[in-house]
Amino acid sequence: MTDVRFLKITLPLVAIPALIILFLPAHVWPRYVDVVEPLSLFTGALLALYVSFMYRKQLRVAFVCLSTFLFIYVLAIVFLLSFSPVLVPVLERRMTQAEIFSLVQSIQFVNYAMLFLFCIYLLRVVDVTQLNRTGWLLFALTCIFSIAVAAYPVFESLRGVSRLDLPLLSRLVMRLFDAALIIILMPVVWLYVQYLKSQRQQSLTFTVIVFGIVFSTIFDYLFEFILAVFPQSLPSGSVLNDTIPEILFVYGYAMIAVGLYGHRKQDEWGYKAIERAMTGESELADVE
Repeated sequence: MTDVRFLKITLPLVAIPALIILFLPAHVWPRYVDVVEPLSLFTGALLALYVSFMYRKQLRVAFVCLSTFLFIYVLAIVFLLSFSPVLVPVLERRMTQAEIFSLVQSIQFVNYAMLFLFCIYLLRVVDVTQLNRTGWLLFALTCIFSIAVAAYPVFESLRGVSRLDLPLLSRLVMRLFDAALIIILMPVVWLYVQYLKSQRQQSLTFTVIVFGIVFSTIFDYLFEFILAVFPQSLPSGSVLNDTIPEILFVYGYAMIAVGLYGHRKQDEWGYKAIERAMTGESELADVE
């Protein structure tokens, strides 16, 4: 097994649990998503912790931060699914909307801080510190694309609204946080790719890990962007308005787990490939 072969097999396979959502009855698919999404993230968090044991110092801390990011994400989803009907009314009685907004933003800030630390500790082991021309072009396009798809649907929904209330402000700020996340991640990935090329190495599995994080965010926003620009592309009451974003989330989370598992096993696969090559050469020498 090689990392390329592993990804060719597993990435199409993990699309199956996501696509199943399209064929489930309306009263079943939300419960299915409520189980599959946290389970995928929890698996990814455990695998990120498992990957951290491969390394020392900076890279170990980097993957611990990634694991923490995924764990907080799981807890946030479970909280929204299981406890929000009980706790939200309690919070509303004890806190103002502004205080609840600040609490949510603080949790999101801590979570994104973990991902930012993952990037920082990763860059500490990378000798390449400057983006090449392609990297800068990718960075510029990422900035434009991410901010556009994150912010445009919100501004479109503000048409006819005379006053910007707290929920709309919260939605806009959270989406801009997500756009910033993508903008930060893309140069990190490109610097890492430049570093691997300079060392004559490759790490497709690492690229899949980061792309899974990007995929589950940016393609959901892209879907909303398309609907905002072309509102007639789907009827307002179509079930696809709800199922397509969930399909993107499930597949993105599964992609993270696949990339982490492949990253953990790629050295083992490489050693086995060397052993097979050496065994073959030895057998050939014996025959001669």
